[in-house]
Amino acid sequence: MTTDLELASAQREVLSELQTGEKLKNEEFKIWKKTVPLLYDTIQSHALERPVLSLSWLPTYDISENKNVISVKILIGLSSDESIEPVTSTAAPTATTSSKQKSQEYLKIVSFSLPSTMAPDFQKFLPNAQGVPIPLSSSREGSTSVRSSNDDKSGNDTNTSSRGNVDGFSTVKDYSHNGEVNKLKLSPNGSKFLTFDKEGVIHLYDFESSVPIASFKYHKAEGFALEWVDEDSFLSGANDSQIALWDVNKPSTPIQIFKTHSGAINDISYTGTGPRKNGEKKDEDAMETEEENTTGGLFISVSDDYTTQIHEIVSPVSSSSTTSSTPAVIKIENKRIQNAAAFHPDIPTLFLTAGQDNVISLYDLRNTKVPIRKFFGHTESVIGVKWDKNQDPNVFYSWALDKRVIQWDLGSLDEDFTYPEDNSSSSNGSGNGAPGASTGVGKKKSSKTIEDPCMKFIHGGHTNRVNDIDLHPKISGLLTSSGNDSLLEVWRSKTIFEDVEADEDERE
Repeated sequence: MTTDLELASAQREVLSELQTGEKLKNEEFKIWKKTVPLLYDTIQSHALERPVLSLSWLPTYDISENKNVISVKILIGLSSDESIEPVTSTAAPTATTSSKQKSQEYLKIVSFSLPSTMAPDFQKFLPNAQGVPIPLSSSREGSTSVRSSNDDKSGNDTNTSSRGNVDGFSTVKDYSHNGEVNKLKLSPNGSKFLTFDKEGVIHLYDFESSVPIASFKYHKAEGFALEWVDEDSFLSGANDSQIALWDVNKPSTPIQIFKTHSGAINDISYTGTGPRKNGEKKDEDAMETEEENTTGGLFISVSDDYTTQIHEIVSPVSSSSTTSSTPAVIKIENKRIQNAAAFHPDIPTLFLTAGQDNVISLYDLRNTKVPIRKFFGHTESVIGVKWDKNQDPNVFYSWALDKRVIQWDLGSLDEDFTYPEDNSSSSNGSGNGAPGASTGVGKKKSSKTIEDPCMKFIHGGHTNRVNDIDLHPKISGLLTSSGNDSLLEVWRSKTIFEDVEADEDERE
């Protein structure tokens, strides 16, 4: 029987470990701050009142009148006060929960100012400028009046100085939303977006109106998984363990329901050209005769039921009816819960999963018994993965509870690397089920932990878990990230050209 003395001793030990952990985190952050000029072309960090749970870049950017500054915009979905972890806040409440809920703004577009040299077409409007961006300072240049280089069809206020401050950060537009935003997703052409709220309702917005143009009600619990299939259809997955396929023009009823999971749906990723009609042939002759042929798209889902499942979308012939659940095409049993999944943007047979094992796994659909490669670098549960589909499809990013955002490059897959858990085993080890427990060659053996050669950059600018990231679709290497520390950050890592790296290697 545990005595009070033993319990008190255990509590002191746990408290001591937590305090030591916090000290280490603070030291790591201090070191990161000192190395910022060496690591980044540019970085901005803005503290909000509440954490951003989900975000997305808007695809366009605006050019200032003096052509020295561009303005980039981010769609953000915020949490409520009640969901914020009490880490640093000591302020006493000044309003009741109901009054806070009414006054809080959950969905908005914000704008950051950046050096115009970061624009991919900067040489057209600044032909004599140098192509090396410099980090921004808190200068008044950041609040310059901005005019759009594109026709602004979103109804946004393009004069960022009217509601901004000296560092170029401003709120451009607010949207009405029912409570905090669990997830938001911009459509493929960027003309509209979806949000998932705490009650399990999905809302569809365009950029003209400040209120939803449609709401989709089916799920019986809140959800965090949203994925566009095309401009007219999307997938949703919720904590009720169900996945629904929707037509944006028919919000009353889903097209298809998938009930093969028994736990909360954590993420969904789609690959393919669109739904295939029930009974439609997939042979080459049929494809040639079909005027508007669409092949059966696939989507991957990960769940709290410890499974990764892959389904084929087969929409019903009549859009007025709903197709019931069909068995998964592929089902992977995981030892740990997977939180994220993403199909490769160019190679439809490749996909990533990541989760509570702190590892990202790369699979091939043709053999899903074991991943073809694992990526090690995170020290806590991985929350999300995202490919750089616009600039370099072989690059992807991951983010986790360990406050890190990591950049990975498949271009280094051929380099020898031994998985950390197998460093003490033989070179042909079988501890994790992967042949050789390493990359393609799998012959390297070491008594110490070796950094994964595919790991290219670690962003350490957050002091709490990272909630979401996004890559700008037009400005190469520009990312935005948000965390439970209420920080919204815009950054690009330092560009190192290959010829410079080669010269350094020769000197060594």
